[in-house]
Amino acid sequence: MKGAGIRQFFRNSRSFVLGAGIGSGMTARAAERAGADFVLALNAGRFRAMGGSSPASILPIRNTNEFVASFGRTEILPSTKLPVFFGACTFDPQLDIDRFLDRFIGWGFSGVTNFPSIIHIDDVRRALLEKCGLGYEREIELLVKAARRGLMTVAYTRTQSEARRMVEAGAEAICINFNLNREYEGGTDPSISLSELAARTSAVVRAAQSIDKGVICLLGGGPITKPDELLDICRETGVKGFIGGSSLDRVPLEMSVLEVTSGFKTIHLLREKVDLLERQLQLSGFTHGIVAQSSSMKRVLETARRLAGNTNPVLVWGEAGSGKRRIASLIHAFSDRKHTKPALFQCRRGPAIDTIGALLGSEGHANRKRQLSLLEAASNSTVLLMHVDQLTSDGQERLADYLETGSFTPLYGVSVLRSNARIVATATVARGAGLESVLSPRLLSLFVGLDIELPALPNRLEDLPQLIQHFTVEAKGDSNAQILAIEKSAFLALAGHHWPGNLRELRQIVNQLVAQKDAHIVAEVLKPLLSSGVHPKPTSAFSEREWIIEGLKRNRLHRGKTADFLGLSRKTLYNKMKKLRILE
Repeated sequence: MKGAGIRQFFRNSRSFVLGAGIGSGMTARAAERAGADFVLALNAGRFRAMGGSSPASILPIRNTNEFVASFGRTEILPSTKLPVFFGACTFDPQLDIDRFLDRFIGWGFSGVTNFPSIIHIDDVRRALLEKCGLGYEREIELLVKAARRGLMTVAYTRTQSEARRMVEAGAEAICINFNLNREYEGGTDPSISLSELAARTSAVVRAAQSIDKGVICLLGGGPITKPDELLDICRETGVKGFIGGSSLDRVPLEMSVLEVTSGFKTIHLLREKVDLLERQLQLSGFTHGIVAQSSSMKRVLETARRLAGNTNPVLVWGEAGSGKRRIASLIHAFSDRKHTKPALFQCRRGPAIDTIGALLGSEGHANRKRQLSLLEAASNSTVLLMHVDQLTSDGQERLADYLETGSFTPLYGVSVLRSNARIVATATVARGAGLESVLSPRLLSLFVGLDIELPALPNRLEDLPQLIQHFTVEAKGDSNAQILAIEKSAFLALAGHHWPGNLRELRQIVNQLVAQKDAHIVAEVLKPLLSSGVHPKPTSAFSEREWIIEGLKRNRLHRGKTADFLGLSRKTLYNKMKKLRILE
């Protein structure tokens, strides 16, 4: 079903496409002024303008195709320059599709859509029509033949099966529509909630794109009445546009249509703004690569900002892999020396000439030339001294001399040199141990009140969902990467892990999960990755109920934001809240 450039039409439009299902010229003019991309001449729109309702569109009140042709040709086409789609009905057993389309070509419509559709009829009556050859296959035939005649087509679908059938027939654009309007309740398909709409829409989109990844998926009507509702649904389902009916023209006043349609049209601006803010947040790495949702990490950031405001030395310490280097770099970024490039020095055990000599410099001896010290080279900047605990006792004493006096003596030298380089050091301390186990008493005393202890990962589990998302973005190299779908059992396994490697270990596990490309991460998938040792669940780990309540608090009870924050679908969050009797 190639159509007359239907994909090109949507590609030339804005990132979000808005269609208006209407029944009068006044509404067509208002929709065009408000920024709609196309309009659909539908019998439902005319019935609404006449004081009726959308469900009337499937009743045999009058000859639908002649009805649409009459007001479409005399009112809508003369009132707008937008592409106009004709809502064609195939229920009529006397309809000759080929003859109808031959007449249709000369009317001036740009495309055809299968509305009213058999998808809106209850199962019993639909089965009778299908048996008579007046069912969904006849609607597919209509759109196939229309496309062959060079017309654009949009196919109304309701189920995954219908979407697959349409796309297999060649449909390049589908409109997913579950019911006729918010108030309509009848048969076996009452009006649905926003959360159910999102879940069902996502399923239909996946079914359609499993046949053709390039198919254009639009959302039609349903319970959506506000732009912010549409924004949430689009972000969750990935649909590229919206066709509004009663939500656009239920109030027969041109200004009302203008205001409502304009609000829906701004969805692309809202989405682009949100996406930009999210990209900026990702580029800044959640505050320079640091996730800080937990109270313990927020205190770390507050302390880092406070200590960055002077030139005193700072010591950042904690377990291996806990993110000490990022905090050290952050202190420099917060300081008044942020416009200079910090010097990075990795302390390692080895010959003094390679360790102390590189930091403090060395005078020429034994056929060696004089070695310039790092303290001299970075005199007006910051030296990030990684793993200061690896310095020998002599090295620690020499560093203590510099911190006390601002001067130092190069290795094998006698002259005293001065530097203004600021020291921001890190030290690795085993779990349960203190700084006195790795630093000399004198050096340790110089960092009293100027140190920052980083919490181990088991002590900041509130950060776990955001950390997983952050590492997923890093692994995929895409700031818009979807968070891993981690099931309850898997998340509890992560929360109960001992994490001897802290953030470094978590990053490695996330990298492996991303590489596996599993749709849903369950505990069985994680077991081989966490098998380095079985450890009891930390006492500080949140229960699932506390975890969800904490997420709700942090997002001011906004359930959509809480679901994203916790890495859950909105439907899963709702089900968990109901089961755990949260906010009842």
